[in-house]
Amino acid sequence: MVDRRDVQVAVDDGAVPVIVVGDEGAVEAGAERPALLCVPSIFGANEDLVEQLASLTDVATAAVMDPFWTVDPGPIPYSDRQAAFDRAGRLDRSRVPGDVAAVAGWLADRGNGRVAGLGICFGGPPVLLGMSAGHLAGVVTWHGSRMEGVLDRLDVPAMSGPLRFHFGDADPITPPEAIDAVTGAFADHGDCRIVVHPGADHGFSHEGDAWDAGATASGMDDLRAVLEQLAH
Repeated sequence: MVDRRDVQVAVDDGAVPVIVVGDEGAVEAGAERPALLCVPSIFGANEDLVEQLASLTDVATAAVMDPFWTVDPGPIPYSDRQAAFDRAGRLDRSRVPGDVAAVAGWLADRGNGRVAGLGICFGGPPVLLGMSAGHLAGVVTWHGSRMEGVLDRLDVPAMSGPLRFHFGDADPITPPEAIDAVTGAFADHGDCRIVVHPGADHGFSHEGDAWDAGATASGMDDLRAVLEQLAH
């Protein structure tokens, strides 16, 4: 059983639900460590994601926020794709960067001040915007979607921390032109790595038909390495 705490991070019009992984004593003892803020896919914080984050609690305080709390909070099973798409369609996406900033600030106060962002699918654009605005010290994405649509809103020179992008070459939501756009945007970045996994489909880090063990392990390795980098 994964140790977890459900907390509420205050924002102007309510509170963002956040799952902090790891027992409270370990979190408090880790004050010199970085933190990890995950913005999940449209399915939210399913148990497999919580378990993935739990494997990183030796190097960081790990947390996943619920970006859908204003419309329909909680996880949705991966099998119920229509419910997840319907929920995402009702969300005012313009509010998500502010929620990311609030949760990142809350986490920064409970660690060494450096917070990495993990953006999964839907979570890709919000973590990029969060890093551009100075709230995140590094970013990793797994099958991040529609990131090419926010590139013109990024202050790329200000994003000096580590960036790691993991795509699947069989992902119809991130076709080659989308990957090329992201690659071009960060071509001059000094600490950026883009990995395209052969045969991996959208949702390769999720349990189910799209699961790709190799792509997920590679993404986890990069995430751990970024957290270790931010610890120093």
